[in-house]
Amino acid sequence: MPDPRVLKLAHTIVHYSCSLQQGEKFLIQTYGPADELARALVQEAAAAGALPFVWRFDERMERELLLGGSREQCELLAAHDAAFMAQMDAFCGVRAPVNPTELSDLPPEKLELLSSYNKAVHSDVRVPRTKWVVLRYPTPSMAQQAHMSLSAFEDYYYSVCCLDYSKMSQAMQHLKRRMERAGKVRIAGPGTDLTFSIANIPAIPCDGKMNLPDGEVYTA
Repeated sequence: MPDPRVLKLAHTIVHYSCSLQQGEKFLIQTYGPADELARALVQEAAAAGALPFVWRFDERMERELLLGGSREQCELLAAHDAAFMAQMDAFCGVRAPVNPTELSDLPPEKLELLSSYNKAVHSDVRVPRTKWVVLRYPTPSMAQQAHMSLSAFEDYYYSVCCLDYSKMSQAMQHLKRRMERAGKVRIAGPGTDLTFSIANIPAIPCDGKMNLPDGEVYTA
């Protein structure tokens, strides 16, 4: 039986974060062992009448492809994947890191290939043209980084990813209005005394539409 928390998370992603509608094309991209959530997303999307697709990536395979790859190879892959992405209405990216530093020893020119791919597929197509949400998925490496057992980390993860984000969105509006009415901000503490203006700068609520977990209202 699938973890009921996974099913609840899939429901939140499909019906709230991506607001999938009948006939919309939905791309699910996974990095690492996130198959349980991917399957739940496929099922939930299909039940909503959408058309789910899945890209599955592996950190070690990506490393090998980049190490042996050329610019021509990267450009061909980027063109292919960007054309497919352009046909999507919604996107969910799920990262389940086995080793968060798997790409840390790649030479700069190889990382530049990855950056150019991401720009062509994600920055230029996915971000401006789809409804999208990205999230991490709990793994032992993430629990280790948090100095927690995997079970405790999963409890923590699902408690914040399965919140009622529609309720949070409504609650954020007061802070958004308060920030947009503000002119001067002062941040004071030991060794710190900063004053600056945020007058006439929008405040953006982050309410689970593009990231999970979420919960900030930001400006710049």
